[in-house]
Amino acid sequence: MMDRPNFTSLCQSRGLNATADILILCRSEDGLPPPPPVPGGYELFMAVNDFIKLAVPIIFSVGFTLNCVAFYVFSRTKLKETSSSRYIAAIAVVDNVVLLTHFLTHLSNYFEVPVFEIYGLCQINNFFNCTCIFLSIWYVTSLVIDKFIGLYWPVKRSEYCTEFRAKCVAVSFAIFSIVFYHYLVWTIGPTERDGGSVLCLPMEGLAETYTKLNNLDYVVVAIIPYFTIVILLCLMIYKVCTLKSFVRQVNGSIRGRTPSVSRDQELKTMPLVMAVAVTTVSLGLLHNICRIFRVIHPVASTGGVFLSQVSYACKMLLYLITSERCRDQLLDFGRQLVRHVTTLFSCRRHSDTEPTRFISVNQQTDRSPEFHRIIEGAV
Repeated sequence: MMDRPNFTSLCQSRGLNATADILILCRSEDGLPPPPPVPGGYELFMAVNDFIKLAVPIIFSVGFTLNCVAFYVFSRTKLKETSSSRYIAAIAVVDNVVLLTHFLTHLSNYFEVPVFEIYGLCQINNFFNCTCIFLSIWYVTSLVIDKFIGLYWPVKRSEYCTEFRAKCVAVSFAIFSIVFYHYLVWTIGPTERDGGSVLCLPMEGLAETYTKLNNLDYVVVAIIPYFTIVILLCLMIYKVCTLKSFVRQVNGSIRGRTPSVSRDQELKTMPLVMAVAVTTVSLGLLHNICRIFRVIHPVASTGGVFLSQVSYACKMLLYLITSERCRDQLLDFGRQLVRHVTTLFSCRRHSDTEPTRFISVNQQTDRSPEFHRIIEGAV
């Protein structure tokens, strides 16, 4: 993604004022005919960058807070007893790491904060970014698979969709991601470009290795999980429609057999899973298309990255909209928080306003002489 400072410096150095001029310059250097003019391309790019410069810090602040609340609700309340809650709590953690790494990159690109000039931070930032992007999409995929099993095979849910198995799946994916993305530690590093800017780029002699492993990352992150989610969602929607039709047909019949209790619970939680899956796929689609097909377009690539950041920040809002139990637990958490704050404030005010008395106590033991002890206490 070409950031605004690099793009602006390129235009100023070449004396160009439009995206069409940039394309003509690049094609003339490569011996290609100039493309047709693109009116307003540069102005659109600058407008998008001005918006993203202010929007990303807001997205980071709001999303980080919401993900912390989501982690508490699904890991410290009554909702933690289900396997899907374990996946949602894990999603909240890795989404926060992704938002943090994106925000550090944003500070370097737009506010000229020397983030990547710190030794090792370039590799660490990219490692955690790629690792948690992988974990986020695969935890969402695991959540969809968990609901798919409970919907199609409710009898086997107690065997395959347990809290312990969810923890094992989350830990297994985390270990795999660490092993898979370890190449980012030794293939990239801070590189000083013309003009004094420091970028995180592949090291000399390792660019080919980085490119091959990065192409494999496209398949693992942008193709397999997305196709899996789309296929399973279509099958789940078909199953839900079939069950709803079946319930309407047998409603009021004595010999009619309604769905089991476990399957009925799966139907109640289906809106949450579908909302998270559809939002993740739709908001991340543009960014993945730009990665897979190597679309080098400043507006498209920048907008795709921004939409993907929105997907990492808005999941808690989806939980509140689609889950009544989540809303209830959040209200209980809010009441407890208000109660604790009120109690703490009242205790401080009570201790400040009450008088203090000093009590002199005479204490004598068999082996020591009598001495006085002053005890301070509040009446």
